[in-house]
Amino acid sequence: MLLSLVIMLVIIFAFGGSASAADIGSLGLDNNDIIYMILTDRYPDGDSLNNGTLGVEYRPGELKYTQGGDWQGIIDKIPYIADLGVTAIWISPPSENELLSRDGTESGYHGYFTHDYYSADPHYGTKTKLQELVSVAHANGIKVILDAVPNHTADYLEPYGTSYSSPDYQPAFPFNDPSWYHHNGDINDWNDQWQVENCDLGGLDDLDQNNASARQEIKNVYKMWVDDTGVNAVRVDAARSVPKDFLQEFENYLGVPTFGEIFHGDVDYVSDYQNYEWGVLDFPLFFQAREVFAWEKSFQQIKDIIDQDYKYQDSNKLITFLDNHDRDRFLCLAEDNYGKLRLGMTFLFTARGIPDVYYGTEQAFYGGGVQTEWQGIANEANREVMDMFDQDNIIYKHIKRLTQIRKGYEPLSSGTQREMWFEDTVYSYSRRNDTTGEEVITVLNNSWGPVTRTIPIRAESSLTVGTTLTNLLDTSQTVTITSGGITGKQITVTVPMFNAVILVTGSPQDYTPPIPTITKIRVHYDVGLGNTMYVRGDTYPLWWDKGRMMRNVASDIWEFENERIPTGQTFEFKPLINDTTWSQGDNFVGTGGQTIDVYPNF
Repeated sequence: MLLSLVIMLVIIFAFGGSASAADIGSLGLDNNDIIYMILTDRYPDGDSLNNGTLGVEYRPGELKYTQGGDWQGIIDKIPYIADLGVTAIWISPPSENELLSRDGTESGYHGYFTHDYYSADPHYGTKTKLQELVSVAHANGIKVILDAVPNHTADYLEPYGTSYSSPDYQPAFPFNDPSWYHHNGDINDWNDQWQVENCDLGGLDDLDQNNASARQEIKNVYKMWVDDTGVNAVRVDAARSVPKDFLQEFENYLGVPTFGEIFHGDVDYVSDYQNYEWGVLDFPLFFQAREVFAWEKSFQQIKDIIDQDYKYQDSNKLITFLDNHDRDRFLCLAEDNYGKLRLGMTFLFTARGIPDVYYGTEQAFYGGGVQTEWQGIANEANREVMDMFDQDNIIYKHIKRLTQIRKGYEPLSSGTQREMWFEDTVYSYSRRNDTTGEEVITVLNNSWGPVTRTIPIRAESSLTVGTTLTNLLDTSQTVTITSGGITGKQITVTVPMFNAVILVTGSPQDYTPPIPTITKIRVHYDVGLGNTMYVRGDTYPLWWDKGRMMRNVASDIWEFENERIPTGQTFEFKPLINDTTWSQGDNFVGTGGQTIDVYPNF
């Protein structure tokens, strides 16, 4: 006991936490949390002795295999995570995984090829190391969410097979009993709920939760992980593939909140699962929101989802996100437009639900820039090694500001959301505590130019005419509530392109947003009706082998802009008509942070 106390005090001192922060270990997940999802293997390699066998499962640089990240690597970066301001980390499943898939094309680095449920995966560390990670996180005010895999093991049984073909290739005891599994082959029709619950997901052996022994053992093993490590919550992988009554029983048995992966875009389908779990991942909003923010689709798509919030037990317990380990990176879809990412993140942090940031998003990770999920799940380029921890990165700073705002204004975590304004490119809503009257108003502009709108204040609002509201994303901007409009009080607000305002009363601490480094290419040429200008180059976000579509701003002017190229860095580029006809002559040379006007010949 004395030794444990000494260790805890050393941890707290080393990472700048406080003793009272350790009380977080007794808490579960709640509406106030901000989640940061980590693929453990893709965080830093804190202990090179546990990397595995080079050339087998451990293949640095090959992203479908083990890269060396571990629990020690997460411990080492807790100060960075704490500075970002998130309040919970969601880490990969802890159990020992099969080294390789049946066909050898990937390793079990991700945690979803379970071999031994009761043992810690040696590539991550020991159970003692996981306990240390949880202690360090708690000492820094950060909860820990464990990923659970109650639906399947690795792929050991042949399709429809009822026995193992090899004594060496099967799960560890007691999960090596073939009678604990379904033997119905793969899911072929995801609209057939019987198949979803009783067939294999991509060949992975499907556990039968209606087998009493299997059901109890699944509960026992995760109860062990929860009790032995002190984690605060559990995320349930492939939750739509296990019976709903099991999900409810599972959560009650573990004694901590759980939220499930209900990979489906229909609110009616997903909302029912919240009757059996504390929360669910909000896939319906995810699918629509990323189209709205990445591809400039109408806010109608988000409105249609939010308008169905009454179908959930508690919409504030939905886990919201813009990208994850199975989908392409947001910036990959948004053609590396940082403004769109900042706007999407502002929506997540101000709308109902619990925001979940996928690791690397705060460093503007872009997943190679090429969409891959059309082939199935995205599971390679979007799972980069986390080798950037730049706390001056403009996206990092924006998310850090959003975490500060969300923590500082209670309505953003628990308040009622009410629409204030809707059109294709402008969306506004209020989050209000109807008991205290505290309110936060958000206005989003999803267009290529600034907008000015006069927006009625909701009739439910306690805000009065003459009240001054301050924009928390730039406190130099204020608006005053005036008389008029359908409710008798309104605001007139101007919002820059792909930007937002978050309006509150009072006198918030001054905040000036960082100034983006914008590189803009302007091509002066009239391509003729029905044609489009593209640009290629030698520096990402440009490539030589495919073009980026440029935006037509006048009959003979086309623009492409980005924030990734550093100030002062030179790069070469060339315009193309319809991405096929190159401009004549040598490549053009640009410099990061400048506007480059070119007048090509074709």
